[in-house]
Amino acid sequence: MRLAVAAVIQSKWFHIVLTLTYATIFVYQVIYSSTQSIIITHHNNVQPTYKSITSSSSSSPSFSVDILSVASINRTDLLKVQETIFKSHPIVRNFFNATEIDDYDPTCYKDITFDHVYKVSSFCRRRRNVPRLSRQFSVMRNMYARHQWLSTKPNPTGWLCAIQRPYSGLKKVYQHYQVMKQSYPDYFIIFDDDSYYNMDTFYKQHSNINSTRLSVTAGCLVRQPIHLINFTFPFGGFGAVFSKGSMEYLFTPIICPLMIIGNGTIPMLVPHTNSEAICHQLSQDLFFELQYFQQGDSLFDLIYKYVNVERYRDVDLWNANGGGGFCMHSDWVMGYFINYYNVSEHVVDPYYKHTAEARIESYQGSEIYAHPSGMCKNERNCPIGSDICHKPSIDWMLNEAKNWKMKINDTTDHQSR
Repeated sequence: MRLAVAAVIQSKWFHIVLTLTYATIFVYQVIYSSTQSIIITHHNNVQPTYKSITSSSSSSPSFSVDILSVASINRTDLLKVQETIFKSHPIVRNFFNATEIDDYDPTCYKDITFDHVYKVSSFCRRRRNVPRLSRQFSVMRNMYARHQWLSTKPNPTGWLCAIQRPYSGLKKVYQHYQVMKQSYPDYFIIFDDDSYYNMDTFYKQHSNINSTRLSVTAGCLVRQPIHLINFTFPFGGFGAVFSKGSMEYLFTPIICPLMIIGNGTIPMLVPHTNSEAICHQLSQDLFFELQYFQQGDSLFDLIYKYVNVERYRDVDLWNANGGGGFCMHSDWVMGYFINYYNVSEHVVDPYYKHTAEARIESYQGSEIYAHPSGMCKNERNCPIGSDICHKPSIDWMLNEAKNWKMKINDTTDHQSR
């Protein structure tokens, strides 16, 4: 079935039908909107917050940033400190969080055992007798967490369940935008609950850039060994920054004419401007994602299903010969879909001049290859005034926030004179 669909997409008739389909769709001009349930705020879960950006701030009132912190109910102290810090800066419009409560499988962290973790690792690292395993997927699965490494983690079950959490958080964010009828911010930042961004320097570096362009930047970019695979992904703890253009790209519906999926109908939607390239990439099915796509899905819909449908608790039911199971770390998922589905413009980097799938920028040259550089060095003991810091102390973060407030107050006092 998967091969038949791929063959159809690659046929010469695909482009003709695509053009005719778009023409029909645009005649109707049906505006796409997903019916989403209202966000429910749970106890022990810091609420998403919203505040207007006033003209008395030190920044432009038209510039906004939304933040998603990927957190845990077992350490809400970090989350609450983050909320206090980032709400204090005038460019931050919304502060969201995602914890176990928001997971697709919300009791995963309580129900699965190390035996489940062991079986997931064994399944994902086993690549024999798996048909059509692409080189990219083969290389990444070979790097999946080993049993020995997992056994050293203080909470391996919690770690495994958290792999899916960033995408549950993004779903929560999208629902908020739909229910509150909010536009996308100029920039959207996703990071862990033990991470910090200096919003003053962020504003200075991004306020004069066109946020409608496709742009995704990793706070710390990881390069896989180039002799194995040309692949990059954000180091999750250091976060990733999405422009307004890339957010819109992620959440716009996709139409693939001639694809026999579901009931075979084409919904009346205003389609993605890059549907043709996305459909072509789907036909490659490099990471077995095609099986989860349905007409009218956005790219994020596809990612969400890809990450969540195969639950870890069901590892005994995963089909080793049919592409079943979920065998990616959360950072790899982000790297794959951004790079291969054109969520960001191609990077300006001589290493990747001839690699089409190189689309994640590094924050001021912050990368990990043989050695860490730039912000990738900023872990725990970070210099005062750092743009990004991973795993800083609570006191360090609070002190940095005081510096923000002093600068903002100084500017406001000066303007009022």
